[in-house]
Amino acid sequence: MMEDVIYNYIIKQLSEVPMILNRKLSYKNIKFNSKNEFDKLRLMIDSFLDGESEERYFVLPGIRGVGKTTILYQCYEYLLKEKNFNSSDLLYISCETTNFTGQTDIKKIIGIYLDKIHNTTPALLDKPVFIFIDEAHFDENWAMNGKTLYDESPYIFLILTGSSSLHLNYNSDAARRLNILPVMPLNYSQHLSLKYNYQTDIGNDLIDLIFTGNIESVQQKELKIQKDLMGLEDYPLNDWNIYLNYGGFPATFNIKFEDIIVSKIWTIISKVITVDMAKVFNLNRNNQNLTYKTLVYLASQKPGEISHDKLSNYLDCGKTTINNIINILEKTQLIFHSEAYGGASKKVKKPWKYNFATPSIRNCINIKFGNSAGSKSEYEGILLENQIASNLFNLNNNNVSFDFNVYYDSQKGGVDFIVKKLFGSAIPIESGIGSKTKRQVKKTMNKYDADYGIVVSNKTDFIEREDDVIFIPPKTFSFL
Repeated sequence: MMEDVIYNYIIKQLSEVPMILNRKLSYKNIKFNSKNEFDKLRLMIDSFLDGESEERYFVLPGIRGVGKTTILYQCYEYLLKEKNFNSSDLLYISCETTNFTGQTDIKKIIGIYLDKIHNTTPALLDKPVFIFIDEAHFDENWAMNGKTLYDESPYIFLILTGSSSLHLNYNSDAARRLNILPVMPLNYSQHLSLKYNYQTDIGNDLIDLIFTGNIESVQQKELKIQKDLMGLEDYPLNDWNIYLNYGGFPATFNIKFEDIIVSKIWTIISKVITVDMAKVFNLNRNNQNLTYKTLVYLASQKPGEISHDKLSNYLDCGKTTINNIINILEKTQLIFHSEAYGGASKKVKKPWKYNFATPSIRNCINIKFGNSAGSKSEYEGILLENQIASNLFNLNNNNVSFDFNVYYDSQKGGVDFIVKKLFGSAIPIESGIGSKTKRQVKKTMNKYDADYGIVVSNKTDFIEREDDVIFIPPKTFSFL
């Protein structure tokens, strides 16, 4: 009976997915623009079909709402319409859906698909088939099941998406086969690309600015972007402010009302807790409630060190439970931490600072439950600090060309961030809304003998350098 249920689901997918592609990949008959991850996968698909590459096992981890499912549908459509594949050779399945049937064994589902649709087995398959698996984390053995299919047939091309914790949940044997492409919340460059089809590569110049202090090339591109955006069709003047408060998720692009956007983001948060975390980490109902309370607590606090002891007392639960919840929240990448700058003893003794994957998550929680900011400008400063932290965190996770670490300055009156490459000098970064001076960043520069410092503030409309301090407008920094 179970095999019949799976077979019926497969038949349904093979017949329905080609019919719903336009609805899934457009809004008001306007096609969605593609993310970089799709462009990379398209190149890998072409290389595989041309016999130039044997890479055919890809995993896209990321939190809900960042566009992973859309990427799968775009790959499907590319093969169907541009590579002229028969729909029977393209299978899209959602393990969240198959989980309701009681069957989330990827290997078994693909085995039934090949047997019933192609009258063959993985070992005897003699032509390319493409398998798109959404929410793969519902299969506890997804990595080894994918690895087994990879080993059994040179013709199976696998693309899996799922929780951010996917990249933590596989062994070294499977790791030799699969390729990880993390899908992160959108920076402002990606936001403009997807929403307005506006392209810029200023991010590379911002990286150069941060790690070398060179501002000439980024200044030229910043000026061009400012001019371009003024003439960009349908681009509202307050777009960046909307992005700061509600952005990062393509899923919210076409929602006009802010209360509905908040509801959408809250639904994303809730599903991460009650579906993803509950399934992957066996989180019971009581600990799910504690997870909600932990997020509300973290969002309501002003940026600073968070003691797990203080948090466990506030929530009236054991420190071990809090440690576990924080650890899981980091694995799902709803939150991330930075450690104190300094030697090993300081890193061990000092509490960590926590930020959210996007400031929109923090803002959504605060809209629902309140915040501790005393003024609008103070609250905007909190969101800006979270935005900078998110940009640096995502850069650190996605950039394979160099390694660096992001810390916070634990000294009294210290800066918000210290960025440091291995064997490189400390680079202090301070953020703020209003007339932010260079006093704070200069103090940290002197303490750690930094060559230059960075202030991200709306004090200036364009990047400027005053001696050894570089001022960057918040909007410009968010292109990183």
